[in-house]
Amino acid sequence: MQSATRTNSILLTAAFLTAAALFCAYPLLLPPAAAGETALVLLAALTAPLHWGLMHESIHGKLMQSEAWNRRVGRWLGITLCLDWDVMRVGHLFHHRANRHERDRPEELKPGQSWWSAAGPFFFQLFGGHELGGLIAPLIIVLPLGTTEWATRRILAGEPNSEMRMVALRAFCDPARRRRIRIDFAAIVALLALAIWCWGAHWPVFAAAIAARFAVLSLLDNAPHYGTPRDSGTRACNSALPRPFGLLVLNSNFHGVHHQASDLPWQELPQAFAQTGAAYDGRWIATVLRQFRGPVRLS
Repeated sequence: MQSATRTNSILLTAAFLTAAALFCAYPLLLPPAAAGETALVLLAALTAPLHWGLMHESIHGKLMQSEAWNRRVGRWLGITLCLDWDVMRVGHLFHHRANRHERDRPEELKPGQSWWSAAGPFFFQLFGGHELGGLIAPLIIVLPLGTTEWATRRILAGEPNSEMRMVALRAFCDPARRRRIRIDFAAIVALLALAIWCWGAHWPVFAAAIAARFAVLSLLDNAPHYGTPRDSGTRACNSALPRPFGLLVLNSNFHGVHHQASDLPWQELPQAFAQTGAAYDGRWIATVLRQFRGPVRLS
C-alpha cells in the first residue's frame, strides 16, 4: 500500500506540474516560441489520460489512504482538468451501476435513424463534446435550487431510466455537494481567467491545449464499450497495451477488469486480468480507432 501511495504521489506531482506549466508557468517563464508551444500542446494531450486516471482513482476512493485527502486531491485534479470532481463522480458511479444505459450509448444507431443524422452528434461527442459537457454541467448547480430541480427534470425528461433521474436530483440538490460544486466551478473559472491573462496575445495556444485534452479524453471515454450490447451488464473490453504505455493511462486498458472489480486500485488490474485466464479483446489502439466507424446498430 505504501509503495502504491508513493507511486501515486510521484504521478500527482507530474500531473500538477504539467497543469502549472499549462495555466501559467510556461507563458510567464519562457519566451514565445512555436516549437515550445507545440510541444506544450502535445504534452497536455499526452498527459490528459494520466491526469484523468488519477482523478478516476480518487472517484473510487483509491488514490489516497485518507478519505478526506482523497476528496481534496481529487477536487484539485478536477479543477486543474476543468472538470468538476463531484459532477464527474456522480456520472461515473452511475455508469458503473447502469452500464450502457440510454445516455451511455453515444454510438447507438436507433431504429429508423439514418447513419448521417446520428453521425454529427456522435463525432462531436467523440472529439471533445463529452468533456465539454462535463465543463458546463456545473452551471445547473450554480443556479438557485428550484431552477436546478426544474433544469434537471427538463434535461432528463425523456430518460427511461427513472433511477437516473432520482440519482441526479438527489445529487444536485444536496446542500453540501452544491456548495462544493459552486466553489470548484468558481475555482475553474478563476483558473481559466488567470491562464488567459498569463498567456496574453498567445491565449490561442492555451485554448488549443485544453481542446486537445478534451479531445483525447472524449476519444478514450467510450472506447472500451463501443459496439457492445445494451445488456452488457458489467462487461467491458480488456485490450493489450505494452506496460510502459499502460502507465500513461493508469492501466485503463483493463477496463473490463475494472468493471468487474471497481474496488481494485489501478496497480492491481494487470495481475487480476492474468488470474482470470481470459484473452484480450484486441489491441488498445484498435479499440480506440474502431470508433471512427461511427454510429452502429446495437444488439
